[in-house]
Amino acid sequence: MADKTNWRIFQGNRKPRKDADYITKHLPDPPSWRPFGGDKSAAEQKKQQRGATFQATDDEIDMVNAALYLRRPLLVTGKPGTGKTSLAYAVAHELNLGEVLHWSITTRTTRKEGLYSYDAIARLQDAQLKQEKDIGSYITLGPLGTALLPTDHPKRPRVLLIDEIDKSDIDLPNDLLHMV
Repeated sequence: MADKTNWRIFQGNRKPRKDADYITKHLPDPPSWRPFGGDKSAAEQKKQQRGATFQATDDEIDMVNAALYLRRPLLVTGKPGTGKTSLAYAVAHELNLGEVLHWSITTRTTRKEGLYSYDAIARLQDAQLKQEKDIGSYITLGPLGTALLPTDHPKRPRVLLIDEIDKSDIDLPNDLLHMV
């Protein structure tokens, strides 16, 4: 009978390996479809390809164009795996709208979190150290705030993918509707 543990990198024996590079020597390269180690470029390339290969239906094309002409947001709903995210990447790809902004929603997400975050602690620390900085140094725009910024061309919109909005507090969708 073959030894079942010879492929295992982690043995579960609570003994540290003597060779510190053991894992890098024995672990194969990650699969091409799954970037690891914060390799954002591979993940972004995968998403760009997703937009370049997505085939939109006539109804989807009409909805996107209506939203563009009316300069209104487009809410796309559907079951998981039906192509909502791919549609966002396809629009950004075809119209050269740049990076798709992504905002993942949880049950505690608020509109303010999508707009910006303010680092009051850093500002207090700088004030104590007598380091005068502009208040803008302590503000970080969120995906929604970034989407609302003017672009290089006033007629060019941004693509903001708000994922899992159905998981949010009931007031968040209404708050977002009253903003635009």
